[in-house]
Amino acid sequence: MHDLDFNKAPTTEVIKKLNEAIENSPEEISINVILSGNGAKKYHIVKTLLSASYPELDENEIEKFIVRSGVERELARFSEIWNNE
Repeated sequence: MHDLDFNKAPTTEVIKKLNEAIENSPEEISINVILSGNGAKKYHIVKTLLSASYPELDENEIEKFIVRSGVERELARFSEIWNNE
């Protein structure tokens, strides 16, 4: 699994934590992340491409889009992993 190359927890534990997260979902989350190295470079390139491609979007909207698209991609990946077991 690309950057997350660890041993996967037992399915029962994952499902338990997922159910807890669903029951206690927040309405809003503040994210403060520092990227470095290749992660910072990739983020900068994607943000620049999106800014140039969609000039009507402000910086905050672009950052939200990048985070949301990453979250959606990871959910799709996990769905594929769990469905193939």
